[in-house]
Amino acid sequence: MIELIILGFLSYNYPLTLYDIKMAMKRSTEYFASTSQGAIHPTLVKLNQNGYVKIKEKIKNNRTKKLYSITDAGRERFSELMRQDMGSDKYKSTQLLKMFFFNELSKEEQVHSINTHIMHFQDMEQNLTNIRKEGKVRLDEMGASFENYKPAKYENDALEFGLAYAKFVIRWFSDYLKRIEEET
Repeated sequence: MIELIILGFLSYNYPLTLYDIKMAMKRSTEYFASTSQGAIHPTLVKLNQNGYVKIKEKIKNNRTKKLYSITDAGRERFSELMRQDMGSDKYKSTQLLKMFFFNELSKEEQVHSINTHIMHFQDMEQNLTNIRKEGKVRLDEMGASFENYKPAKYENDALEFGLAYAKFVIRWFSDYLKRIEEET
């Protein structure tokens, strides 16, 4: 999955540093794809060895920066990965796991656990809302829109799903919290 993500970011035709890739993942794919930030560099090394990315070193302020860009072989690999069936999604939730064993917690602990989970999703909703606003500003600066700039359109579609999902989780757990609080 991380190979797909990295090649996907590089497919936008501009070179990225390791830091750029980490930040792009943090502000986008981390919300729906579980990957380790520590796996980015080893994956870039492997992608370079396989001829899927090339590295250009640039010196700026007496520091050497490595800029990664996709090769034609990398585009073919990205296309191949995009067309592979990745299997069905398996929903993983630490909160659902805890709920499965809620009988081990006091009512106060259950309420605290649910409230904490709701707060995490409220933060996620706010972060995604901010990302959408920042993206709209960048598109406006480019003279583009979600409708006429395909990468932004599809990124926005994923973002909209994330927002709808966050709202669903907040609503569901808020209702669940009321049920827990009403239990005797």
